[in-house]
Amino acid sequence: MKVAVIGPVCKDLNIVSGKAHSQPGCAAHYTGEALACLGVETVVFGTFGNEKAGWLKGFKAGLVHIPAEGTIRFVNEYPDTGTGARIQRAEIYKNEIKIKDIQPSQLAGLDYLILGPLIYHNISRPLVEELSGYSKLILAAQGTIRYLEGERIVWKNPDNVLGMMPFVDYIFLDDNELKFISRRDEISRAARFLQEKGAGKVIVTQGEQGSRIFLEDKDYKITSFPAQEVVDPTGAGDSYLAGFVKALELFDDPSTQGEFAAMTATLSLEREGPFSGTTDSVLDRLGWK
Repeated sequence: MKVAVIGPVCKDLNIVSGKAHSQPGCAAHYTGEALACLGVETVVFGTFGNEKAGWLKGFKAGLVHIPAEGTIRFVNEYPDTGTGARIQRAEIYKNEIKIKDIQPSQLAGLDYLILGPLIYHNISRPLVEELSGYSKLILAAQGTIRYLEGERIVWKNPDNVLGMMPFVDYIFLDDNELKFISRRDEISRAARFLQEKGAGKVIVTQGEQGSRIFLEDKDYKITSFPAQEVVDPTGAGDSYLAGFVKALELFDDPSTQGEFAAMTATLSLEREGPFSGTTDSVLDRLGWK
């Protein structure tokens, strides 16, 4: 399997129960690193500023730098890990990715192309349309509705996301993002609405309530797995996405794919930074090996 991930790579400051630590972040980083750890041939097309050499030392996925006017700074604060509530602040630079930033030869032979915007202007609808011609397209939707007001992150313009649906094979989002984008409160109705707008498959994470996978007319309910200790919730959804993509290679059954993805996310909660386990460590924890 060969996968590319496109999006900004930022500098995160994660504050969990009052304890702060800094590290590289964004969906492209968390998803790309998790995929590489799971044994997937992965390249990240990451946009960031002209940082000093070594700030991404140890990056496991292949990395293609797309220059930007600066590197996004992002603060994720979790006052109480038991609730999952997150306060977000940011310092944003212009990090729009355009088709000219990526050579067609670099997209040859891909099985999946994952789009991981951090904020709405990173990835446009015309770019999504253009990239859909290269491979199956996966959209991590959370960044498409993020806007900056001062230092505060707010959600706006769900119609921007709906315009991307005809070009997307898979969309990943949490239940609150789904409700906001669809303007529907019931999860099944909201997911079906995205499919009516053109989305192929809709995958919804719901924290401790598990996740839902909507494929054509079927709805698979996936259990969650409790973490032994929640060290850092940042990037858990990105780890779920990476686990799901790896599971597409390993299993045919959607429920099994979802459980593998859910356990990948759980393992990511138990340490700082992106998922750093292996396929075997996920299988072991599931008791499948």
